[in-house]
Amino acid sequence: MPIKSTVFKKSVFCIGVLTLLICSFCLSGCCDKIEKAPKSEAKSIGLMISPQGLNDKSFNDSAYRGLKEAEKLHNIETTIIEPSTWQDPEQSLRFFAGQKFDAIIVLGVGFNDAVKQIASENLNTAFYVIDSDYTENNIKGITFREEEGAFLCGYLAAKKSQTNKAAFIGGLPIPVIKRFESGFFKGARHANPDIDLVSKYIADDFSGFNNTQKAQQIADELYKSGFEVIFPAAGASAQGVIAAAVTNRKYVIGIDNNQDSLAPGLVLTSLLKRVDRIVVKIIEKVCSDNTGEMKSSYGLAEDALSLTDFQLSHNVIGEALISELAQLKKDIVEGKIKLTE
Repeated sequence: MPIKSTVFKKSVFCIGVLTLLICSFCLSGCCDKIEKAPKSEAKSIGLMISPQGLNDKSFNDSAYRGLKEAEKLHNIETTIIEPSTWQDPEQSLRFFAGQKFDAIIVLGVGFNDAVKQIASENLNTAFYVIDSDYTENNIKGITFREEEGAFLCGYLAAKKSQTNKAAFIGGLPIPVIKRFESGFFKGARHANPDIDLVSKYIADDFSGFNNTQKAQQIADELYKSGFEVIFPAAGASAQGVIAAAVTNRKYVIGIDNNQDSLAPGLVLTSLLKRVDRIVVKIIEKVCSDNTGEMKSSYGLAEDALSLTDFQLSHNVIGEALISELAQLKKDIVEGKIKLTE
């Protein structure tokens, strides 16, 4: 039976409509198009992405790549659901859990409360929450050591800023984003103890990860104030920062996905947060007979974080600085540079 992938996009009021459509579809004799493979043949995997949706050039797209890669490696059936807003995660997740998947992968700490509630009602389903440190019963939280990759970004920003100024823009001041900020500041000060650093946040809720207009406005003000390099950790909002970099002809560092081509030469590099690799690891765990625990924390040593290859910015950065960054990465992996207490 071929592997299938279905995308459900819903909001709270769509549950009844969606159910009706599925029932009508089955009655019309077309049910084979959405029928799930028996569990003896395939494992069923659900992926709950964030409301930014696919084509966010960030977190969701990376997870989707991992899902498609896992489809090539394992006998699985996959389904994606996208909540319409951050306000309806429990309704969306409850609908999703009702499909009785072997495992559900959830993107983002914003779904933590919903996962705790729904997982307690569906103890036969394994829930994996990326960017969460909460693990209990059938919930496994998985985090990244974002500060490790951000340290390299801060070092690069300080070295490339001729104005002695660099800035960080976050989507929302939550622990995962604060780890980016902390690492960025430490890396910048490692390169230049006297550098002028500032951080700005787009919002005080999860809308900060999907507001390119506000991100562009903040970045534009920073660039005009002399901050020559900006590092955004703001999901899809980072595209607004890149747009401001183009307008002001200043530097920016991409986030999550390879964003170097969005502004060649101005995007110095991108910090790849390899959500795709973690998704593959999760599905490998679900499909194997291995009963051991998978790791809960990933960073530079596991190649879960990395900078891009500088193919489009090599002439701007230079071989000497690229070599310095490679050595710093080695020092972090070997524990010579410690970023946590």
